[in-house]
Amino acid sequence: MPIYEVKAKAGTVSPEARAKLVDAITTIHTEETNAPAEFVNVLFHEFAADSMYVAGVPSNPVVVHGQVRAGRPEHVRAAIMQRINDACLEATGADPMSVLVIVEDVPAKWAMEAGHVLPEPNAAEEQAWFAAVRARPA
Repeated sequence: MPIYEVKAKAGTVSPEARAKLVDAITTIHTEETNAPAEFVNVLFHEFAADSMYVAGVPSNPVVVHGQVRAGRPEHVRAAIMQRINDACLEATGADPMSVLVIVEDVPAKWAMEAGHVLPEPNAAEEQAWFAAVRARPA
């Protein structure tokens, strides 16, 4: 389920930086949560130069907005945010003051993937969910 949206002014995140961010975000999420990489979604949104403002003036922020299943310890969210922030700085060369990383919880029952409502983040429910997903006919 996790969805990470990278939002920036058009041309800010180069194709090379996108590739680095996709790899980094996928790796970070899987390492911190033990979720399979096949469920980590990374999307990029580009905006016109006059579409992003900070303090009322045109700006060039890089915003990474993640939505993840609720129920994990706070230290996991903190690690995800810090590591994504660091990866974003490395990949884009952005000014640290222009990078904003948000990771918010979404209750598992509010999302569906592969035709099944998501399980709570615990081993028993996740194993049952994966079994149901894999048993579904193609």
